[in-house]
Amino acid sequence: MDESDVPFRDNGQMNAPTDDFRKEYLDARFWNPECSNFELMDWDKWESLNPAPPKIFDPPQRNLFKGIAYIPLWWRSRSCYFQPIPMCLHKVCAAKPEMERISEDVLYQKMLNPSTFSEKTPAVFKNHLIWTENNVVPETLVSFNSWAWRSQTGESRVVGLGTLAEGWTNDPTCFGWIFSQAQKDLMVAVQISPDGKWILLATYTDPTSKGTMSYLYMYVVQEGDIFQTPDGKKIDHVNPGDLVRVTWDKSDPYLCDNTKLKYMYFPRRVASLNSEGNVVKNQPHYDDLLKKATNKPSASECLSTCCFTCSCFMSAENRFDFQVGNISDEQVFALAPMPPSSEVIERL
Repeated sequence: MDESDVPFRDNGQMNAPTDDFRKEYLDARFWNPECSNFELMDWDKWESLNPAPPKIFDPPQRNLFKGIAYIPLWWRSRSCYFQPIPMCLHKVCAAKPEMERISEDVLYQKMLNPSTFSEKTPAVFKNHLIWTENNVVPETLVSFNSWAWRSQTGESRVVGLGTLAEGWTNDPTCFGWIFSQAQKDLMVAVQISPDGKWILLATYTDPTSKGTMSYLYMYVVQEGDIFQTPDGKKIDHVNPGDLVRVTWDKSDPYLCDNTKLKYMYFPRRVASLNSEGNVVKNQPHYDDLLKKATNKPSASECLSTCCFTCSCFMSAENRFDFQVGNISDEQVFALAPMPPSSEVIERL
């Protein structure tokens, strides 16, 4: 961790926490959804399938940017396409009105506001700001602190309920604006295996039988787990307690066939709150994030991309590397209010 703690300061720059949390947090239908593909997990059945994330890190999204649709760099985290339209959209009709820089401390102070956390937040998430490293869509930083959390009991149930509308950053581009609008009503139901190894997140908007869920997993790295690149090099800084995000089948939470893997990356804890409530930068992940948010692409990259508008000379893999290696310093987000206490939602 960084030696210099950043004390939490308001300085009148952020909204005070309120009790104006989302109404869904007190709606029993969202804690007990009836979506057509909702599964209350049978964790014994899950373990019988011997699930495990691939130990060779070769993310399927590396091949996402194929075809002529991806030649224009509209998908780039620092896209100049249609500017200044996205800047106007973020100011006039923003789903996420806050805008701060990864390179400045105020972003971390706002995202990790110690006054807006649930006392039941799982330890793997508690007081951490997470970077979605190697994620190719326009979202970068996540805090689970202010989601609504309740106790894990002896039986399967939803233990967390959150929203991508708050505590979840997007790029200040047209693509990022579209994502932020799409996330306004998107809720996330969380189930956790009894041994704490698996975290199932299911996104949905309609909790009734007319709705459907989209599933993804986070795996908590265990002792003895070793992850490597395709050429056999051990991946540094993946330790027990770290996270691996994987998607196999968005519609079926029991499918865990690695030959059908759709998405994979390592969520990184880049900043945390210490016991005094101060923001601490976590090394080396914070430095990696800062470098990718503030680096200057080379002159040859500028020339080969026609001033960052065209990728016709790039392979799909080159486009992936260009995207994840040059993220946006500016991030838009919405401040999260104080979530309801766990006592209020325990019996929902």
